[in-house]
Amino acid sequence: MKIMITVTSGTDDPTRATLGMLAAKAAVEQGHEVTVWLQGEAATLANRNVYPFIIGVNMPSMQETVEFLVGNKVPLWVCQACGKGRDVGPDNWVGTASYKKMGDFVDALLSMDKNIEF
Repeated sequence: MKIMITVTSGTDDPTRATLGMLAAKAAVEQGHEVTVWLQGEAATLANRNVYPFIIGVNMPSMQETVEFLVGNKVPLWVCQACGKGRDVGPDNWVGTASYKKMGDFVDALLSMDKNIEF
């Protein structure tokens, strides 16, 4: 199954951000094809200098979760406007991150089986 995981929280709500990334990890572990859309403050999750320090309440490690996703080549789509507004870009993002625009997100959703939002 093709799944889009939409994450809207980052440093502003570490627990919610971690839950979204954990859902992506669980979906990959179950064998699904996953793309993660990071918008708003969630764009910071693609910054290799920030994500290791995001710690949710009673949550597993964000660092291990992001590294699992990157290691499994899960695309991390960063809303271009959101990323640029938070200084997240090619100079500091993780290996599978890339800028996408809202049109790219909408187009991709039309080909997905499910969208899960956090």
